[in-house]
Amino acid sequence: MKRFLTALLLLACLSPLARAAAALDTLIIHPEETIYARFEVTAKKIKLVALSKEPDAGAQVVFHFHKDPDPKKKTNLLKVENRFSSDLVYTAEMRSLTLKQQFRAPVTPVVANKVSYDSFPTQVEEIAAFDFKLEK
Repeated sequence: MKRFLTALLLLACLSPLARAAAALDTLIIHPEETIYARFEVTAKKIKLVALSKEPDAGAQVVFHFHKDPDPKKKTNLLKVENRFSSDLVYTAEMRSLTLKQQFRAPVTPVVANKVSYDSFPTQVEEIAAFDFKLEK
């Protein structure tokens, strides 16, 4: 009985840590932020393993969310730099926290060793990127 209670207590203490470790599958970026993402690559599957707001030369993908430099356009741009040797495909969700709305956003696949730009309305307060894949 003592072993069972100890195991139950240990499981209760460690399960939030396990969920937190498994939760690194979504990248969230806010306006005027740059996020450096590192991935673990196995065959054609990739897994997000680290995120940093500090410049990282070893990052395979760099996300930069900023205002459009053209003052006539009232949009934000998501710049995605792909440093992989294969094309990067991902799913994005744009969110407005003040309006409490979220929508899936169409995003451009990022060609290998290139940069893509996607525009978003200024009401978008954060973008969640997930479901990363490499394609030929």
